[in-house]
Amino acid sequence: VDDALGIAEKAGITKDVVMKQMESLNVNEVLDTAQDAITDEKARRKLVSSATDTALDFILRILPAMEIPPFDGVKEGMIYHLSNLSMKGFKVKKEDIVVEIAGMRATKPGPVPDLHERQNNNDGATASITSLESDVGSSDVNSSFQSVDSLGFTFEDNQTGSGNKVDATELLIIDVHNISSVMNDLIWSFEQTYMPYLKGGGRANVQFSGGSIRLQFELRKCKKENGDGEVRWEPVLCLHDRSCAIEEVNLVLQGEGRLTWIFNKLASIFKGPLRDYVVTTIKNMLTSQSGALLEKLNGILSPYWNLILSTAKLELDELVETDEDVITAHVPDEDDGVLELVWKERLPLGMNLLLNDASGRLKVVDFPRGSQARSVCELQQIDPVVFEGATIVGVNGARYDEKTLLFEALKDPARPKAVLFELAKTEDAERIKRFVAGKNADKDESEAFENREADFYVESVNFKEDGNLGIQFSKSPDDFGIAVNNLHKSPDGIVFAAERYDVSVGDLLSHINGQLVLEESGRGREKALALLKEVGHVRPLALSFVKPYLVRKFFAKPADDMSDNGGPEEFLLKEQTLADGAKRIAVRGFNEIPGMAESGGVMIGDHLIFINGKPVGAGCRMMGEEKAPDLQEVYEMLRDKNNYPIGLTFARPRTKNASRWKASSSTVFELDTADTICVMSESFEQLGCIFGSDRFEVNMLVTDLFAVPGCIQEEMKPYRDLNGNINFCIESINGQFVPSYASPSIVLNALRRSWSADGRMEILFSDDERKIWTKGLT
Repeated sequence: VDDALGIAEKAGITKDVVMKQMESLNVNEVLDTAQDAITDEKARRKLVSSATDTALDFILRILPAMEIPPFDGVKEGMIYHLSNLSMKGFKVKKEDIVVEIAGMRATKPGPVPDLHERQNNNDGATASITSLESDVGSSDVNSSFQSVDSLGFTFEDNQTGSGNKVDATELLIIDVHNISSVMNDLIWSFEQTYMPYLKGGGRANVQFSGGSIRLQFELRKCKKENGDGEVRWEPVLCLHDRSCAIEEVNLVLQGEGRLTWIFNKLASIFKGPLRDYVVTTIKNMLTSQSGALLEKLNGILSPYWNLILSTAKLELDELVETDEDVITAHVPDEDDGVLELVWKERLPLGMNLLLNDASGRLKVVDFPRGSQARSVCELQQIDPVVFEGATIVGVNGARYDEKTLLFEALKDPARPKAVLFELAKTEDAERIKRFVAGKNADKDESEAFENREADFYVESVNFKEDGNLGIQFSKSPDDFGIAVNNLHKSPDGIVFAAERYDVSVGDLLSHINGQLVLEESGRGREKALALLKEVGHVRPLALSFVKPYLVRKFFAKPADDMSDNGGPEEFLLKEQTLADGAKRIAVRGFNEIPGMAESGGVMIGDHLIFINGKPVGAGCRMMGEEKAPDLQEVYEMLRDKNNYPIGLTFARPRTKNASRWKASSSTVFELDTADTICVMSESFEQLGCIFGSDRFEVNMLVTDLFAVPGCIQEEMKPYRDLNGNINFCIESINGQFVPSYASPSIVLNALRRSWSADGRMEILFSDDERKIWTKGLT
């Protein structure tokens, strides 16, 4: 000891020096520093405990309650179906859960003491009790979950004593490993699209193992405004990434018959797609439900932001600014842009393809109306538009790099046929459209509207002959004058003068012998009636008319179902703002509707076999006719108005038990086993289909289908202006005026309700430009 003191004295550390240092020491500061160190330790433990409770409650509550939609698809030419999927059998053990926040980690390395023992041994840390699903074993996460240290989790502060800085994108990480799940009593079926054409169905059991989930949260900053309007920055947690993986899938298919063992051999086809489907569903759920989790986490962690920043060695100023999109945005999966469709009918596929695209790949232009391709999409409830610009990459499970081989596989008439598409991005789809349509395809809408001055005129008629004018007048809808209500004919068939002079029902009487008879509030009507009474019998009589700016139309469903095509859906409406700021709902145009052939179920490639019972094409062969009408004679029959209403019969080769090597365009097919479709039409224009013949002119085939004007559009034809446009706004519906706040969707819904409930609708149209011009005459 003496030697040690001697050495200290030689170093200048004397007793007097030590005492002076002790006297200058602030004991309270030392105690506060020690207390802060103890408090920070407890705060960090409580912080990890709270974050762990919240995150695990989210995972262990949401996953077991998640229902998985039925799984339908195609894999390597196999059409499959799986349903009754559920995650109720989800299990995970505590030792497979790792939570890390700001470099502090909580893990569960060993067996967990029972709840009573943990409560007795609790060292005072706050326990957070969270009720969980209780359908797992005693060694699994079951009826309760306490704070990290009270549950026996190992607390690791990776930041203590180190200078490492935590990456803001990895501030909170939740890793769950060795997840397992059992799904019993699944319903399955499959159908093979190539030899030997196996099919089957039954029940199945699935067991997933080696699953993992990882949630990665990033710390960013956001603006907050206090009550005084002062803006400050605060940390906020957001979802940075989420991942899910399943290592093993054990699938057992149960079925009847001797082929059950074959089904289980083929079960491997289900495993990959099923695993990918469940993984994608879980990832989407984690993303869609992240908002609720983040709201809880940010609320719980808000008292600890300073501690988190100091522990992670982060500064608020260096954090990236965030927004709602960053927190809740869905991260697309790599396979989201791939879809597979299956064709089963022995008809043409019905795809318009681009063979000379600059990419060198086979591109889809569109799926035309009435095509089998469009029908397949509608059955799958997929909008055919999404396939515009798509790339065809595979057929019946085989992928092709060579375009020629791919095209040959598509031409193969075998059915069913599975085609794999890579969907196009928006810009690529637009590029394909422009390439096909040409530079002048999209004409500027403004070019379609020319000056309407030539459409506004006063038509004068001089009546020189004695006798009845043949005109019945009534007051105009807004009582601005009188309008032509009806044109009479004499009982002996003599045409009155008005009809000979091109006077139309609805025309507004503007002048009598040059004197204006238009005026507001009924004064114009009174003046017109008085003048007609005074000079109406005198000849010559000069009457002048203008076209009406208010038109009342009654639309009703036809009494016969055959002509019941069209309705409110024909209207193309838009919101229009007038010069005075008032808003109006204008008729921009009309949607055309499927023709009678398309609405009756006819598709491209179907055979026309009878016209009003007379055989044509393949129908002649069935009836033993030696000579069949050629294509020109068939069109003559279709255009003959005396044949209407007309009945057409179409035939389609059946898929069931059909040889995959027979082409649908073959000159011979079994008519007695073919499916037949009967269509009725009132006119040739309503049919909406184009016919062609095969090279032998033996069969009459549907080569295209197109949309036709509906009943509403047909009735509105007389009101088109000189440029072919409809210039009407909707003034009222069934006598109820359209309010200024109404939107196109509100107006369209009102029309739908009237059409559906009453089978009719009354619309008062207003041509606002014509109205201004007409009232300017006064």
